[in-house]
Amino acid sequence: MSYRRGDVVILPFPFVTTTGTQQKARPALIISDHSIRRRFDDLILAGITSQRIDDIMETEFLIDEQSAYFGKSGLKKSSVVRGEYLMTVPKSLVARKLGELQEGVMKLIDQRIGKSLGLKTEQPEQTDESPKNGNEVVEPQFPDKGEVE
Repeated sequence: MSYRRGDVVILPFPFVTTTGTQQKARPALIISDHSIRRRFDDLILAGITSQRIDDIMETEFLIDEQSAYFGKSGLKKSSVVRGEYLMTVPKSLVARKLGELQEGVMKLIDQRIGKSLGLKTEQPEQTDESPKNGNEVVEPQFPDKGEVE
């Protein structure tokens, strides 16, 4: 089966307890970009929980039953996408697709995940030393050995 960024899926998601690691069928959100060619057939996922939805952290996103996008998510009740609970898994572990979230919602979730990972979303200032097309590598300039004091 083919999956896309924004799909809400069910898979055996691992979690750690005091007795060790266990797995339960849990919902997760595909956050990886399906249009990028990849070496392996893996998906990057964010865990989804219906627990503790009354206290949303800045790295989480609430999928509320009252929202316009809830119906297409396939979830049974209000849930939280956890931007700090990320995992890369083989596509074959996904049991099935529940639903999907639109790109506008995904952009909001991207912001939460970016905060969780410490990614800066502001555009850097362009300087004379900035790459011109965003793909060039600017090599650092070191003084010749004879110039070092």
